[in-house]
Amino acid sequence: MKKWASFIVFLMLVMTGCTDSDPAQKDTAATQQTANLQEQTKTSDQTTSDTSTQTQAREPLPPVKRELTAFELALANQVVGTYAGENYDEEKVKKELDKLPATLTSEQYLEELLKLLGEDYRPFVLTFANFDSSVDVHLQRPTEEITLPETQKTHFALLIDASGSMKGKVGNKTKMEVAREAIDQFASVLPKNATISLRVYGHKGSGSDQDKALSCASTETFYSETGYQKESFQQALGKVQPAGWTPIAKALQAVQEDIPAGTNETFVYVVSDGIETCGGNPVEAAKALNQSSIKTVVNIIGFDVDNEGQRMLKKVADAGAGTYITVQDEEALKKHLRGEYDKLKQAWYAWKENAKEDALSQKEVKKKLAEDTKEKVKALVEEEKQRLLDAREYLKKRFNGKGGIMDTDSAIIDRKQEIWRYAVDTGNGLWRDSVDNGNQEWREVIEEGQQGVRDANDKRP
Repeated sequence: MKKWASFIVFLMLVMTGCTDSDPAQKDTAATQQTANLQEQTKTSDQTTSDTSTQTQAREPLPPVKRELTAFELALANQVVGTYAGENYDEEKVKKELDKLPATLTSEQYLEELLKLLGEDYRPFVLTFANFDSSVDVHLQRPTEEITLPETQKTHFALLIDASGSMKGKVGNKTKMEVAREAIDQFASVLPKNATISLRVYGHKGSGSDQDKALSCASTETFYSETGYQKESFQQALGKVQPAGWTPIAKALQAVQEDIPAGTNETFVYVVSDGIETCGGNPVEAAKALNQSSIKTVVNIIGFDVDNEGQRMLKKVADAGAGTYITVQDEEALKKHLRGEYDKLKQAWYAWKENAKEDALSQKEVKKKLAEDTKEKVKALVEEEKQRLLDAREYLKKRFNGKGGIMDTDSAIIDRKQEIWRYAVDTGNGLWRDSVDNGNQEWREVIEEGQQGVRDANDKRP
């Protein structure tokens, strides 16, 4: 181990070159020893520099996520042997070994052997140094502020009947009060990057014949924003007061004005307590919307509507490729809108399951990377060790078991053990971190998903 440690120090000094320290402070004995070794090499065999493979320092290391240890620096900067890896050729190696003199030290022999057979550990050192064992799920959370994909431009058109009949009571509230509350709760959970419009119809004049023309011509947009803006939406709803007649067809025709440019699809929700009373044709209006260039679905919510009215409103919904639902009281209306909200709430269930899979997948990928890198380094250093020992054995026979080559065994074994231990300790540590982080993230997304479902249930109408 000491010989391998000495080699590391030596290698680092060779690679880093001279320092800025005062030459007078250097160890004169070490300096003289180096000079003697250089002279010894020249005099013992003038051809050593020509016969051993000439090497140059490697390219600088790229930036890494964490600081490398001295051992990692030396390992990553070690020049790759000419016959390392797939380039190994035993006969060519022996020819190079035949050029080495018998007078080198054990350290010099190891250096020469590594120039021929030293493997490339840099890719694995960089993998370890840049390893990110964190596991983070970045799937879109379907919170109250659900968002749609950037390419999906969706518009929600909410139409509310302001005819005089909406003054009627259901329980201890008027139909209008119940409708306003339900629509507000529904709008509050729509995707925050969807556009929303609130259009009222029949809100002018009165239910008298003399005001019919005024009332039947009345439809107006009280709100048009991206997403649900609580204060302004509730203010808009507060302005809706029951007054006159029921121009459903005119309101549907006017929806086109509320759809922003670039919209991909539109969902219309009409809340009404009666049929068209202004002579319009809401079936044709709904059909025209559905067949327009922008995909549009017309849904009708009939609120406290008689049988004849239900049949007529269902025809409107059918023409708009939507659904018709009739409700008779406050709870029924809220129940229907809860059902619409539940469709959005299901996203929490889907998110939780997808997030669990994502966390598990990330963990497994990182576990595999740590394990594979460790095993590759172990296999590589084992192969390198064997080739170094084979080369050492060849030189041992060539020099009749004499000289510095006899002292390289332990250095070769120590080198192998240190690299092997580095791979095992680092790889296992990163593997454990990946497992711990993956399991923690897995538990957290389950809890987050379950909490999202609980919150959604609490906020339903």
